[in-house]
Amino acid sequence: MISVTHYMTREGQMLADVSPRRYFCTACHVPQADVRPLVGNTFRDMSEMGVSQAGSE
Repeated sequence: MISVTHYMTREGQMLADVSPRRYFCTACHVPQADVRPLVGNTFRDMSEMGVSQAGSE
């Protein structure tokens, strides 16, 4: 499963299929050298996005 953001354009418009700019996963998700990451991983599963648990408001 991939994040819902992979189905969005740069302007935030939802697409029916994976955005062409997100097609090659290895461009972003595979380290090219054995170094410490510059930023932390903030990945959130699609099932967690935009959904509030009952009673959390």
